[in-house]
Amino acid sequence: MKIVDGVYAYIWRGYFENNCNMFYFGDPLRILFDPGLKHHLDLRFNAMKEDGLDPDAVATVVNTHCHPDHFEGSEHFMEKGIPVAMHADGITFLNEVGPQFFQMMGIEFPSFKFDLVLSEGAWEVNGTELQVYHTPGHSPGSISIYWPEKKTLVCGDLIFRQSVGRVDFPGGDGNTLKESIRKVAELDIEILLPGHMEFIVGRDEVRRNFEMVEQYIFSML
Repeated sequence: MKIVDGVYAYIWRGYFENNCNMFYFGDPLRILFDPGLKHHLDLRFNAMKEDGLDPDAVATVVNTHCHPDHFEGSEHFMEKGIPVAMHADGITFLNEVGPQFFQMMGIEFPSFKFDLVLSEGAWEVNGTELQVYHTPGHSPGSISIYWPEKKTLVCGDLIFRQSVGRVDFPGGDGNTLKESIRKVAELDIEILLPGHMEFIVGRDEVRRNFEMVEQYIFSML
C-alpha cells in the first residue's frame, strides 16, 4: 500500500510463516527493502502491481540484516543481476553463522553475492541523499535507512510498535540494541517502517512509541 508519494509498505499478514514486512521507495530511488522469504515473492509482487508499481523496475535491494525471514528472497534478485546491499558486519555474520541459522529455521542456505556494502553515513542514490545508520543489537550488521525528504525510517528489527527486536539470537545484545534505538530516536521521523507488526505514521505517534519502548521495554533487555 502507498503511505505517501514514493513510500510503499507491504505488511505480512500470515500467522504460520516466518516472514517480515517489505518496503519500497519509488522513483527516483526504486529501492526494495527486505524481500522476505522467496516463496512469498509472487504475493509481494502482485501487491506492488496493485499499487501501479512494476517489480521488474526494482533497481536495488537493501537488507536491513541477514536473518532468513528478511533476507532469503534476495537470492531472486541476485540471480537477475540486480544489486543487493547489506552492511559489512551483516555479510561477515552471514558467512560465519548463516548456514546454522538458516538450518535452525528449516530453510536452505542460499547462494549469495553482494554488489553493495553499506556503511554508516550519507548514501546518494540517483541524486537523492539517504542516511545509513548502523543499528546493531538484534543482529551485528543491522542497519536503518532514513529518507530525510520523506522523514521516513526503515528500521528492520530494531524497534516495533510497542516492542523491539529479540536479542536472544546469535549476535544479539540488549545493551547494544538500546544504544541503537536511542541513536535513531533523535531523528525527525514521521513514518516508522519496522520489520514486523504495523508501521507508525505521525511524528507524535512515532515519538510516543520510542518513549514507551524506553520506559517499559528497556528494563527487560
